[in-house]
Amino acid sequence: MANLITYREGVNVPPLQMSNGLTSVFVSVLSLAASALAETDHQRELAVWIASRDQAVYGLGLVGFDLADLPWSKSKFAEDQAFLLRVIEAAKAKVGWEHLDYSPNEAWLFDCLDHFAEMVRAFSVEHALVEEERIWPFGGKPESFRLCTEHHVYLHNMGCVLCNGG
Repeated sequence: MANLITYREGVNVPPLQMSNGLTSVFVSVLSLAASALAETDHQRELAVWIASRDQAVYGLGLVGFDLADLPWSKSKFAEDQAFLLRVIEAAKAKVGWEHLDYSPNEAWLFDCLDHFAEMVRAFSVEHALVEEERIWPFGGKPESFRLCTEHHVYLHNMGCVLCNGG
């Protein structure tokens, strides 16, 4: 099984396909970076949403998503897009990697992060779902933000993506 990250409305934007193992690493390093960089509640929401792509909870091969599914703020889209691009660069700079109990295969991971960055750059605000259409996993949008004391990752409603092994 594998996971796909797509941009359904993006013409000529190929999907990002990853094995289950690579997906877990991808989500983990993005969660670490997003949690470290988040300064606003909306950025924390984005960090929680990324962390909620937790295969240990959803199941293997079931955490793919379309870019439209992210909790974009249509009024602050440029800020969200810039934040996600900073998160990707921070993940490539190994921000938070000291909390991993393994060493990721950088060649594979960085290719995926670069592909994801291209997709985020190509994404257009008119393709973002409105709040009413967005589905928040595990009981809904977070009402508060808590960090895992061990991994320093924002918790989703079912815990820490790294503690869960997702």
